[in-house]
Amino acid sequence: MNKVFLLLFLPITLFAQTQETEKLDNYFKAQESVKGFSGAVLVMKQNKVVLRKGYGMADMEWNIPNSADTRFRVGSVTKQFTAACILQLEEEGKLSVNDKLSKYFPGYPKGDSITIHMLLNHTSGIANYTNIPEFMKVARLNLSKDSMVNFFKNRPFGFSPGTKFSYSNSGYFLLGIIIEKVSGLSYNAYLRQHIFNKLSMNESGVDRLDTILSKRAKGYSKAGKKFVNSEYISMDWPFSAGVIYSTLDDMYKWDRALYNNTILSESSRKKMFTPGLSNYGYGVNIDSLDGHPRIWHDGGIPGFLTKFSRFTKDDLCIVVFSNNETNADFLSLAISNIMFGEEVEAPYFHKEVKIDPSLLDKFVGKYSAGLIIEVIKKIINFIAIEMVLLILNSSQNLLQSFSTMMKLIAYWNLNWIKMEK
Repeated sequence: MNKVFLLLFLPITLFAQTQETEKLDNYFKAQESVKGFSGAVLVMKQNKVVLRKGYGMADMEWNIPNSADTRFRVGSVTKQFTAACILQLEEEGKLSVNDKLSKYFPGYPKGDSITIHMLLNHTSGIANYTNIPEFMKVARLNLSKDSMVNFFKNRPFGFSPGTKFSYSNSGYFLLGIIIEKVSGLSYNAYLRQHIFNKLSMNESGVDRLDTILSKRAKGYSKAGKKFVNSEYISMDWPFSAGVIYSTLDDMYKWDRALYNNTILSESSRKKMFTPGLSNYGYGVNIDSLDGHPRIWHDGGIPGFLTKFSRFTKDDLCIVVFSNNETNADFLSLAISNIMFGEEVEAPYFHKEVKIDPSLLDKFVGKYSAGLIIEVIKKIINFIAIEMVLLILNSSQNLLQSFSTMMKLIAYWNLNWIKMEK
Protein backbone atom coordinates (compact mmCIF):
# COMPACT_ATOMS: atom_id res chain seq x y z
CA MET A 1 0.00 0.00 0.00
CA ASN A 2 2.84 2.39 0.86
CA LYS A 3 4.50 1.68 -2.50
CA VAL A 4 1.28 2.55 -4.33
CA PHE A 5 1.00 5.82 -2.38
CA LEU A 6 4.58 6.76 -3.21
CA LEU A 7 4.08 6.05 -6.90
CA LEU A 8 0.95 8.19 -6.94
CA PHE A 9 2.63 11.01 -5.02
CA LEU A 10 5.78 11.09 -7.18
CA PRO A 11 4.16 12.52 -10.37
CA ILE A 12 2.47 15.26 -8.33
CA THR A 13 5.80 16.25 -6.78
CA LEU A 14 7.57 16.28 -10.15
CA PHE A 15 4.75 18.33 -11.68
CA ALA A 16 4.98 20.92 -8.86
CA GLN A 17 8.75 21.15 -9.30
CA THR A 18 8.36 21.59 -13.07
CA GLN A 19 5.89 24.40 -12.47
CA GLU A 20 8.29 26.10 -10.06
CA THR A 21 11.14 25.81 -12.58
CA GLU A 22 9.02 27.30 -15.35
CA LYS A 23 7.81 30.17 -13.16
CA LEU A 24 11.32 31.00 -12.00
CA ASP A 25 12.86 30.79 -15.46
CA ASN A 26 10.13 32.98 -16.97
CA TYR A 27 10.60 35.49 -14.16
CA PHE A 28 14.35 35.75 -14.76
CA LYS A 29 13.97 35.89 -18.52
CA ALA A 30 11.74 38.92 -17.92
CA GLN A 31 14.29 40.40 -15.51
CA GLU A 32 16.93 39.95 -18.19
CA SER A 33 14.93 41.43 -21.09
CA VAL A 34 13.16 44.23 -19.22
CA LYS A 35 15.54 45.14 -16.38
CA GLY A 36 18.82 44.03 -17.93
CA PHE A 37 19.63 41.44 -15.25
CA SER A 38 22.97 39.74 -15.78
CA GLY A 39 24.19 36.94 -13.54
CA ALA A 40 23.36 33.40 -12.48
CA VAL A 41 20.75 31.79 -10.26
CA LEU A 42 20.60 28.54 -8.29
CA VAL A 43 17.54 27.23 -6.48
CA MET A 44 17.94 23.86 -4.73
CA LYS A 45 15.14 22.25 -2.76
CA GLN A 46 15.76 19.08 -0.76
CA ASN A 47 18.91 18.42 -2.78
CA LYS A 48 17.10 18.69 -6.11
CA VAL A 49 17.70 21.35 -8.77
CA VAL A 50 14.76 23.68 -9.31
CA LEU A 51 16.70 26.28 -11.31
CA ARG A 52 20.39 26.41 -12.25
CA LYS A 53 21.05 28.89 -15.01
CA GLY A 54 23.00 31.91 -16.20
CA TYR A 55 21.43 35.07 -17.66
CA GLY A 56 22.89 38.06 -19.46
CA MET A 57 26.54 38.51 -20.32
CA ALA A 58 29.70 37.44 -18.54
CA ASP A 59 31.61 39.68 -20.97
CA MET A 60 29.64 42.32 -22.85
CA GLU A 61 32.56 43.30 -25.08
CA TRP A 62 33.04 39.77 -26.41
CA ASN A 63 29.34 38.90 -26.19
CA ILE A 64 30.04 35.90 -23.93
CA PRO A 65 26.95 34.82 -21.98
CA ASN A 66 26.83 33.88 -18.33
CA SER A 67 26.40 30.18 -17.63
CA ALA A 68 25.72 28.10 -14.54
CA ASP A 69 29.49 27.59 -14.31
CA THR A 70 30.56 31.25 -14.48
CA ARG A 71 32.73 32.49 -11.63
CA PHE A 72 31.54 35.59 -9.76
CA ARG A 73 32.95 37.75 -6.99
CA VAL A 74 30.78 37.12 -3.93
CA GLY A 75 31.77 40.20 -1.89
CA SER A 76 30.78 40.01 1.76
CA VAL A 77 29.51 36.43 1.50
CA THR A 78 33.24 35.89 2.12
CA LYS A 79 32.66 36.76 5.78
CA GLN A 80 31.04 33.42 6.66
CA PHE A 81 34.09 31.61 5.30
CA THR A 82 36.34 33.82 7.44
CA ALA A 83 34.15 33.12 10.48
CA ALA A 84 34.39 29.37 9.80
CA CYS A 85 38.20 29.60 9.67
CA ILE A 86 38.27 31.32 13.06
CA LEU A 87 36.00 28.65 14.57
CA GLN A 88 38.17 25.87 13.14
CA LEU A 89 41.21 27.41 14.80
CA GLU A 90 39.29 27.63 18.06
CA GLU A 91 38.39 23.93 17.80
CA GLU A 92 42.12 23.20 17.45
CA GLY A 93 42.83 25.21 20.60
CA LYS A 94 44.90 27.79 18.75
CA LEU A 95 42.69 30.74 19.73
CA SER A 96 39.45 31.60 21.52
CA VAL A 97 36.68 33.90 20.37
CA ASN A 98 37.06 35.50 23.80
CA ASP A 99 40.67 36.47 23.10
CA LYS A 100 41.39 40.19 23.27
CA LEU A 101 42.39 42.00 20.09
CA SER A 102 45.48 43.27 21.90
CA LYS A 103 46.83 39.71 21.96
CA TYR A 104 47.26 39.84 18.18
CA PHE A 105 47.63 43.60 17.68
CA PRO A 106 49.58 45.05 20.62
CA GLY A 107 48.85 48.74 21.09
CA TYR A 108 45.62 48.70 19.05
CA PRO A 109 43.25 51.38 20.42
CA LYS A 110 40.85 49.81 22.97
CA GLY A 111 42.44 46.47 22.10
CA ASP A 112 41.97 45.22 25.67
CA SER A 113 38.22 45.85 25.40
CA ILE A 114 37.65 44.22 22.00
CA THR A 115 37.32 40.45 21.57
CA ILE A 116 37.39 38.24 18.49
CA HIS A 117 33.70 37.59 19.21
CA MET A 118 32.99 41.31 18.74
CA LEU A 119 34.85 41.35 15.43
CA LEU A 120 32.80 38.38 14.24
CA ASN A 121 29.40 39.89 15.08
CA HIS A 122 30.15 43.56 14.28
CA THR A 123 29.95 44.90 17.83
CA SER A 124 33.55 46.16 18.17
CA GLY A 125 32.76 49.78 17.28
CA ILE A 126 35.81 49.92 14.96
CA ALA A 127 35.32 52.31 12.06
CA ASN A 128 34.28 50.60 8.81
CA TYR A 129 37.05 51.47 6.34
CA THR A 130 34.73 51.40 3.30
CA ASN A 131 32.66 54.18 4.92
CA ILE A 132 35.63 56.46 5.46
CA PRO A 133 35.32 59.39 2.98
CA GLU A 134 38.92 59.09 1.78
CA PHE A 135 38.61 55.38 1.04
CA MET A 136 38.04 55.72 -2.73
CA LYS A 137 41.27 57.73 -2.95
CA VAL A 138 43.23 54.68 -1.82
CA ALA A 139 40.94 51.86 -3.01
CA ARG A 140 42.91 51.44 -6.25
CA LEU A 141 46.25 51.07 -4.47
CA ASN A 142 47.99 47.82 -3.63
CA LEU A 143 49.13 48.42 -0.07
CA SER A 144 50.59 46.24 2.66
CA LYS A 145 48.20 44.90 5.28
CA ASP A 146 49.92 47.07 7.92
CA SER A 147 49.28 50.18 5.81
CA MET A 148 45.64 49.22 5.36
CA VAL A 149 45.15 48.62 9.09
CA ASN A 150 46.76 52.00 9.78
CA PHE A 151 44.20 53.57 7.44
CA PHE A 152 41.36 52.83 9.88
CA LYS A 153 43.15 51.96 13.13
CA ASN A 154 43.09 55.43 14.69
CA ARG A 155 39.72 56.56 13.39
CA PRO A 156 37.09 57.41 16.04
CA PHE A 157 35.12 54.45 17.38
CA GLY A 158 31.40 54.44 16.68
CA PHE A 159 30.61 53.31 20.24
CA SER A 160 32.11 51.51 23.21
CA PRO A 161 33.08 47.95 22.21
CA GLY A 162 30.32 45.41 22.76
CA THR A 163 27.49 47.88 23.30
CA LYS A 164 26.00 48.23 19.80
CA PHE A 165 25.94 46.70 16.32
CA SER A 166 27.53 48.42 13.36
CA TYR A 167 28.60 46.52 10.24
CA SER A 168 32.36 46.77 9.84
CA ASN A 169 34.56 45.40 7.07
CA SER A 170 37.49 46.51 9.19
CA GLY A 171 36.69 43.88 11.83
CA TYR A 172 36.76 41.10 9.25
CA PHE A 173 39.98 42.47 7.75
CA LEU A 174 41.57 42.08 11.18
CA LEU A 175 40.17 38.54 11.47
CA GLY A 176 41.97 37.58 8.26
CA ILE A 177 45.27 38.74 9.70
CA ILE A 178 44.58 36.80 12.91
CA ILE A 179 43.99 33.66 10.82
CA GLU A 180 47.37 34.19 9.13
CA LYS A 181 49.21 34.84 12.41
CA VAL A 182 47.74 31.86 14.24
CA SER A 183 47.85 29.30 11.40
CA GLY A 184 51.16 30.33 9.84
CA LEU A 185 49.46 30.23 6.42
CA SER A 186 48.27 32.95 4.11
CA TYR A 187 44.51 33.52 4.14
CA ASN A 188 44.36 32.10 0.62
CA ALA A 189 46.31 28.95 1.57
CA TYR A 190 44.28 28.38 4.73
CA LEU A 191 40.98 28.59 2.82
CA ARG A 192 42.29 26.27 0.14
CA GLN A 193 43.57 23.60 2.55
CA HIS A 194 40.89 23.69 5.22
CA ILE A 195 37.70 24.53 3.34
CA PHE A 196 37.85 24.51 -0.46
CA ASN A 197 39.83 21.28 -0.85
CA LYS A 198 37.81 19.48 1.82
CA LEU A 199 34.56 20.32 0.01
CA SER A 200 35.92 19.95 -3.53
CA MET A 201 35.08 23.62 -4.10
CA ASN A 202 37.50 23.60 -7.01
CA GLU A 203 35.94 26.58 -8.80
CA SER A 204 36.31 28.94 -5.81
CA GLY A 205 39.24 30.92 -4.54
CA VAL A 206 40.70 34.25 -3.51
CA ASP A 207 40.45 36.69 -6.39
CA ARG A 208 43.65 38.19 -7.75
CA LEU A 209 43.65 40.55 -10.69
CA ASP A 210 46.87 39.12 -12.08
CA THR A 211 45.48 35.56 -12.23
CA ILE A 212 44.27 34.13 -15.53
CA LEU A 213 40.93 32.75 -14.38
CA SER A 214 38.73 30.84 -16.79
CA LYS A 215 35.01 31.62 -16.85
CA ARG A 216 35.49 34.79 -14.78
CA ALA A 217 32.59 37.24 -15.12
CA LYS A 218 33.43 40.89 -15.68
CA GLY A 219 31.69 43.43 -13.49
CA TYR A 220 29.49 46.25 -14.81
CA SER A 221 27.71 49.27 -13.37
CA LYS A 222 24.84 51.42 -14.63
CA ALA A 223 25.61 54.95 -15.80
CA GLY A 224 22.31 56.53 -16.73
CA LYS A 225 20.69 54.10 -19.13
CA LYS A 226 23.95 52.46 -20.21
CA PHE A 227 26.24 49.90 -18.65
CA VAL A 228 29.90 50.69 -18.13
CA ASN A 229 32.85 48.74 -16.78
CA SER A 230 32.70 48.86 -12.99
CA GLU A 231 34.96 50.99 -10.84
CA TYR A 232 38.41 49.45 -10.42
CA ILE A 233 39.37 48.42 -6.90
CA SER A 234 42.50 46.66 -5.66
CA MET A 235 41.52 43.22 -4.38
CA ASP A 236 43.98 43.67 -1.51
CA TRP A 237 41.39 45.81 0.23
CA PRO A 238 38.44 43.37 0.40
CA PHE A 239 40.76 40.62 1.75
CA SER A 240 38.98 38.44 4.33
CA ALA A 241 35.93 40.72 4.29
CA GLY A 242 35.08 40.19 0.60
CA VAL A 243 37.80 38.70 -1.66
CA ILE A 244 36.33 35.30 -2.63
CA TYR A 245 35.00 34.30 -6.04
CA SER A 246 32.79 31.25 -6.50
CA THR A 247 30.19 29.46 -8.62
CA LEU A 248 26.62 28.29 -8.10
CA ASP A 249 27.62 24.67 -7.57
CA ASP A 250 30.43 25.49 -5.17
CA MET A 251 28.14 27.65 -3.05
CA TYR A 252 25.73 24.73 -2.81
CA LYS A 253 28.59 22.50 -1.62
CA TRP A 254 29.14 25.10 1.10
CA ASP A 255 25.45 25.04 1.97
CA ARG A 256 25.52 21.25 2.35
CA ALA A 257 28.61 21.39 4.59
CA LEU A 258 26.85 23.72 7.01
CA TYR A 259 24.34 20.97 7.82
CA ASN A 260 27.03 18.52 9.02
CA ASN A 261 30.40 18.32 10.75
CA THR A 262 32.63 18.28 7.66
CA ILE A 263 33.92 21.81 8.25
CA LEU A 264 32.64 22.75 11.70
CA SER A 265 31.54 20.81 14.76
CA GLU A 266 27.97 21.11 15.97
CA SER A 267 29.03 23.39 18.82
CA SER A 268 30.90 25.70 16.42
CA ARG A 269 27.94 25.83 14.05
CA LYS A 270 25.73 26.72 17.00
CA LYS A 271 28.01 29.66 17.78
CA MET A 272 28.02 30.74 14.15
CA PHE A 273 24.23 30.63 13.84
CA THR A 274 23.30 32.19 17.19
CA PRO A 275 21.88 35.67 16.51
CA GLY A 276 23.39 38.58 18.40
CA LEU A 277 22.56 42.26 18.07
CA SER A 278 20.61 43.02 14.88
CA ASN A 279 20.17 39.24 14.40
CA TYR A 280 23.76 38.88 13.23
CA GLY A 281 25.72 35.75 14.09
CA TYR A 282 29.25 35.03 12.89
CA GLY A 283 29.37 36.13 9.26
CA VAL A 284 25.66 35.52 8.69
CA ASN A 285 22.26 37.06 9.37
CA ILE A 286 19.71 34.88 11.17
CA ASP A 287 16.00 35.65 10.85
CA SER A 288 12.83 34.30 9.26
CA LEU A 289 10.78 35.18 6.19
CA ASP A 290 7.04 34.64 6.50
CA GLY A 291 7.66 32.07 9.22
CA HIS A 292 10.46 30.27 7.37
CA PRO A 293 13.75 30.30 9.35
CA ARG A 294 16.52 31.77 7.22
CA ILE A 295 20.30 32.16 7.38
CA TRP A 296 21.65 34.57 4.81
CA HIS A 297 24.16 37.16 3.73
CA ASP A 298 24.51 39.50 0.82
CA GLY A 299 27.62 40.75 -0.89
CA GLY A 300 28.50 43.87 -2.81
CA ILE A 301 31.72 44.82 -4.55
CA PRO A 302 32.06 47.13 -7.60
CA GLY A 303 30.24 45.44 -10.48
CA PHE A 304 28.84 42.55 -8.43
CA LEU A 305 25.96 41.88 -6.03
CA THR A 306 25.26 38.52 -4.38
CA LYS A 307 22.61 37.01 -2.11
CA PHE A 308 23.13 33.61 -0.49
CA SER A 309 20.09 32.36 1.45
CA ARG A 310 19.49 29.10 3.32
CA PHE A 311 16.00 28.22 4.54
CA THR A 312 17.07 25.52 6.96
CA LYS A 313 13.68 24.05 7.89
CA ASP A 314 12.64 23.86 4.24
CA ASP A 315 16.04 22.59 3.03
CA LEU A 316 15.93 25.35 0.43
CA CYS A 317 19.06 27.08 -0.84
CA ILE A 318 18.97 30.19 -3.05
CA VAL A 319 22.01 31.75 -4.70
CA VAL A 320 21.77 34.90 -6.79
CA PHE A 321 24.84 36.34 -8.49
CA SER A 322 24.74 39.58 -10.47
CA ASN A 323 27.65 40.99 -12.46
CA ASN A 324 25.92 44.28 -13.32
CA GLU A 325 24.78 45.32 -9.82
CA THR A 326 21.16 44.25 -10.24
CA ASN A 327 19.51 44.17 -6.82
CA ALA A 328 20.18 40.58 -5.71
CA ASP A 329 18.18 41.08 -2.48
CA PHE A 330 15.03 41.84 -4.46
CA LEU A 331 15.55 38.91 -6.82
CA SER A 332 16.21 36.48 -3.98
CA LEU A 333 13.03 37.62 -2.25
CA ALA A 334 11.05 37.04 -5.45
CA ILE A 335 12.44 33.50 -5.65
CA SER A 336 11.50 32.85 -2.02
CA ASN A 337 7.96 34.04 -2.62
CA ILE A 338 7.56 31.84 -5.69
CA MET A 339 8.93 28.82 -3.83
CA PHE A 340 6.53 29.43 -0.94
CA GLY A 341 3.52 29.66 -3.24
CA GLU A 342 3.14 33.43 -3.45
CA GLU A 343 2.25 35.22 -6.67
CA VAL A 344 5.09 37.34 -8.06
CA GLU A 345 4.60 39.66 -11.00
CA ALA A 346 7.37 39.55 -13.58
CA PRO A 347 8.64 42.90 -14.89
CA TYR A 348 7.19 44.16 -18.16
CA PHE A 349 7.52 47.14 -20.44
CA HIS A 350 5.12 49.91 -19.43
CA LYS A 351 2.94 51.44 -22.09
CA GLU A 352 1.17 54.76 -22.05
CA VAL A 353 -2.60 54.51 -21.83
CA LYS A 354 -4.58 57.47 -23.11
CA ILE A 355 -7.51 58.53 -20.95
CA ASP A 356 -9.82 61.51 -20.62
CA PRO A 357 -7.65 64.17 -18.84
CA SER A 358 -10.66 65.33 -16.81
CA LEU A 359 -10.58 62.01 -14.93
CA LEU A 360 -7.28 63.03 -13.38
CA ASP A 361 -8.64 66.10 -11.58
CA LYS A 362 -9.86 64.12 -8.56
CA PHE A 363 -6.35 62.83 -7.88
CA VAL A 364 -4.70 66.26 -7.65
CA GLY A 365 -3.66 67.19 -4.12
CA LYS A 366 -1.41 66.21 -1.21
CA TYR A 367 -1.50 62.72 0.27
CA SER A 368 -0.08 61.34 3.51
CA ALA A 369 0.78 57.78 4.51
CA GLY A 370 4.00 58.18 6.46
CA LEU A 371 5.34 60.65 3.91
CA ILE A 372 3.80 63.49 1.94
CA ILE A 373 3.42 63.25 -1.84
CA GLU A 374 1.95 66.06 -3.89
CA VAL A 375 0.33 65.07 -7.16
CA ILE A 376 -0.15 67.64 -9.89
CA LYS A 377 -2.00 67.01 -13.09
CA LYS A 378 0.95 67.45 -15.45
CA ILE A 379 2.86 64.43 -14.17
CA ILE A 380 0.19 62.13 -12.79
CA ASN A 381 0.35 59.88 -15.88
CA PHE A 382 3.78 58.59 -15.01
CA ILE A 383 4.78 59.64 -11.48
CA ALA A 384 4.03 56.23 -9.95
CA ILE A 385 5.80 54.32 -12.68
CA GLU A 386 8.91 56.50 -12.42
CA MET A 387 9.02 56.18 -8.63
CA VAL A 388 8.53 52.42 -8.68
CA LEU A 389 11.27 52.01 -11.29
CA LEU A 390 13.57 54.16 -9.18
CA ILE A 391 12.91 51.99 -6.13
CA LEU A 392 13.38 48.67 -7.92
CA ASN A 393 16.59 49.78 -9.62
CA SER A 394 18.18 51.14 -6.47
CA SER A 395 20.27 49.15 -4.02
CA GLN A 396 18.81 50.76 -0.91
CA ASN A 397 17.73 48.77 2.14
CA LEU A 398 15.17 46.17 1.01
CA LEU A 399 12.72 46.81 3.84
CA GLN A 400 12.84 50.50 3.10
CA SER A 401 12.22 49.79 -0.59
CA PHE A 402 9.19 47.68 0.20
CA SER A 403 7.88 50.19 2.71
CA THR A 404 7.99 52.87 0.04
CA MET A 405 6.49 50.52 -2.51
CA MET A 406 3.57 49.67 -0.25
CA LYS A 407 2.89 53.35 0.20
CA LEU A 408 2.72 53.80 -3.55
CA ILE A 409 0.44 50.80 -3.96
CA ALA A 410 -1.79 52.11 -1.18
CA TYR A 411 -1.93 55.46 -2.95
CA TRP A 412 -3.04 53.98 -6.26
CA ASN A 413 -5.69 51.91 -4.46
CA LEU A 414 -7.01 55.19 -3.04
CA ASN A 415 -6.25 54.12 0.54
CA TRP A 416 -4.30 57.28 1.23
CA ILE A 417 -5.73 59.91 3.51
CA LYS A 418 -6.18 62.99 1.42
CA MET A 419 -4.83 66.02 3.27
CA GLU A 420 -5.77 68.92 1.02
CA LYS A 421 -6.68 69.83 -2.54
